[in-house]
Amino acid sequence: MNAYAWYPSREHTEHSNIAAFCREHGVDGGYRALHARSVADPEWFWERAVRDIGIVWQVPPRRVRDDSGGIAFTRWFPGGRTNLVGSCLDRQVRQGRGDAPALRWEREDGARGVLTYGEVATDSARVAGGLRELGVTVGDRVAAYLPPGPEAFVLLFACARIGAVLVPLFSGFGAEAIAVRLADAEPRVLVTATASVRHGRRHDMESAARRALENVSCVRHLVVLPDRTSTGPAHTTWQDLAAAEPAGTVSLAADTPFLLLHTSGTTGRPKGAVHTHGGFPAQVGSETRYNLDLRPDDVVCWVTDPGWIMFPLVAVGATLAGACVLTYEGAIDHPDSARLWRLLDEHEVTVFGSSPSLSRALMGRDRRHPEAPARLRILGSTGEPWTEEAWHWYFAEFGGKRCPVINICGGTEVGGSLLASAPTLPQSPCGFAGPCLGIDAAVEDASGAEVPEGQVGELVVRQSWPGMTLGLWRSRARFAQAYFGRRPDRWSHGDLVSRIGEEWFVHGRLDDVIKVAGKRLGPTEVEEAVLGDPAVGEAAAVGIPHPVKGEALWCFAVPAADGPLGVPERERIRARVADALGSAFRPSRVIAVPQLPRTRNGKVMRRLIRDVVTGGEPGDLSTLVNPESLDALRTAVQHTPDQ
Repeated sequence: MNAYAWYPSREHTEHSNIAAFCREHGVDGGYRALHARSVADPEWFWERAVRDIGIVWQVPPRRVRDDSGGIAFTRWFPGGRTNLVGSCLDRQVRQGRGDAPALRWEREDGARGVLTYGEVATDSARVAGGLRELGVTVGDRVAAYLPPGPEAFVLLFACARIGAVLVPLFSGFGAEAIAVRLADAEPRVLVTATASVRHGRRHDMESAARRALENVSCVRHLVVLPDRTSTGPAHTTWQDLAAAEPAGTVSLAADTPFLLLHTSGTTGRPKGAVHTHGGFPAQVGSETRYNLDLRPDDVVCWVTDPGWIMFPLVAVGATLAGACVLTYEGAIDHPDSARLWRLLDEHEVTVFGSSPSLSRALMGRDRRHPEAPARLRILGSTGEPWTEEAWHWYFAEFGGKRCPVINICGGTEVGGSLLASAPTLPQSPCGFAGPCLGIDAAVEDASGAEVPEGQVGELVVRQSWPGMTLGLWRSRARFAQAYFGRRPDRWSHGDLVSRIGEEWFVHGRLDDVIKVAGKRLGPTEVEEAVLGDPAVGEAAAVGIPHPVKGEALWCFAVPAADGPLGVPERERIRARVADALGSAFRPSRVIAVPQLPRTRNGKVMRRLIRDVVTGGEPGDLSTLVNPESLDALRTAVQHTPDQ
C-alpha cells in the first residue's frame, strides 16, 4: 500500500498554488511543512489563506477564531462581515472576468449551454429579487429539490446574496423524505423541477414535491422551473423569479448560516448540518486551491447531485478560483459507458471527480474504453475507500497515468475534508497525503491513545476548523453527543484510518468495523480480497452477531457480468479471503446478490445489509437509490445454505 505509483512533475512542485503560497510566505519543506505550521499556528495560516483565496470582507474580522467556548463551539472570523457572493461572483466581475465562463451544463438528451460570471451574477441577483418579493429575508430558508443544472447553480448564489439559507434536497428523494426535511428546516419557499431524466426514464419531481407539501404547512410558495410543463395547480415559475428587480449583495456577519444540508443518521431523523458565509468559503477555498490546485482556466466536473455536499463545495470553490463548473443532468453511462469520455473531451474538462464506485462500475462493464480525456490534469475522489484494482484503473486507464488522484475524505458536517492528497507529493494507491491544511487530526483507539503506525484506529480532530458545522439544526444537544460525546475535547469522526510512513489510509466507518473473536478489521480489506476473484463484480463485507465469536464475517457478492456464483465459486472466495487475511477471517457465509444497497453517490450501505440479516431497525432509508435491493437481499439470505 505504500509503493508510490505517481510522482509530481516540476509543474506541480514549482508552479502549483501550494508551491506559490509556500514561496510567498517563506515556508521551506512544501506541503508537509506548511501543514505543520497551519496546525501549530492556525491564526497565522488562515489569515493568509483567506487573503490568498480571495475572501472579500466588508468589515475585517477582529481575529481569526475564538475558541474560548471549546472546540465544539468555536467562532470563526468574529466581528467580520462578508457575503460569499462578493467573493465568488462580484469579485470576478469587478476584476474584468465577467465574460469568462462560470458554468457549462449538459443534459442526458444532449441539450447544453454556458453561463458567464456576468450572467450568473445578473441571474442570481434577479432570482434573489424574486425571492424577496415572495417575502424571503435574511435567515429564511429556501429548499431546492432540483437536478444538477444551471437553476441549482444560480439558486445557490441567489439565496446567499440576500442572506437566505439554502436547503438542498437530493433529486432522487420521494415525497416522504422531502417532507421530513421540510418539516425540520421550515422553509418559506420550495423550488423544484417538473421532472428529471436518468437512463431515458422520467422521474416526476413536481408530483413528489406536491405530495410532500400535503404533509407540511411551513412552505408558502412552490416555484417550478419554466422550461418544463406542469399540470398542477397555479404556482410561481422560475421565470417569475428571474424577471424581478435585481437584489444587491447584503453584508452579513461571518457566522451567518448559508447552507442547511441534511445528512442521514443510522437511526432517527436526518441531521441538519449548518455552514456559514465565512467558514465554508474559507474551508472549501483552501481545499480546491491547494489540494485540487484549481486555476482560472480550469473546467471542473464532479459527479454529484445538488443535494450532496460536493455540489456546493465545487460551486463555491471553483468560483472562488475563477474556474468553470460543468454540471450534467442524467446518467453518466447513457446511452453507453463512453458517454463520460465524450462529455469530458467535448467540454475540455481539466479536473474530474467521482466516487470509487463509479470506477468499479465502469471498469466492470467494458474495458475497451477510449483513451484518457485529453485535457485532464487532476483526478478527484471521495465518498468511500478505494480498492487497489479500482484505483489503478482510475489512475492508469482513465487518467492515462499522468494525473494525480486527489483523494479527499470528510463529510456533510465537515464542510469539506479532513484528509486529502496533495499534487506536490508522490502518491501510493488508495492513500492520502494526510490531514488537510489547518486540520489537526490524529488516529486514536477507544481509550484516546494514539495508535502505532500500521494499526487501525478512529480519525479524530483536536482543534476546530472553519468549515465545521455550527452545530445541528435546532439540536445543540444532539450535536455535542454525536461528535463530542466520547471525547469532549476531540471531534470524533467515525472513520477507521491508519498511517504508514507519512501516508494515511481510510478503511471504512467505525460502525462498519468487523470484530471476529476479538480481532478487528475494516470491511474494505475483506472486500478487496473478494473482488480479486474474477467471478465477482462488487462486494460488501459485514459482521453478523455470533454466539461464540462475537461476530461472524459474511460477504455479499454481485456476480461479474451475470456469471455464475454457485457453491464452487463461493468456496473459492472463502479461501481467497482466508489466504489474504488469515484463517480466522474465513467468511462464515458468501451470499450472491443481484445488487448492493447504495446511495446515489455510490456509497454501499453496509448497515442496511446487516439490518436485513439481523432484523434490526433500518432507520433512515431516504438516500437509498435502489430500495428493491433489500428484498433481494432477504431472499438471497433465506435461500443460501450455510457453508
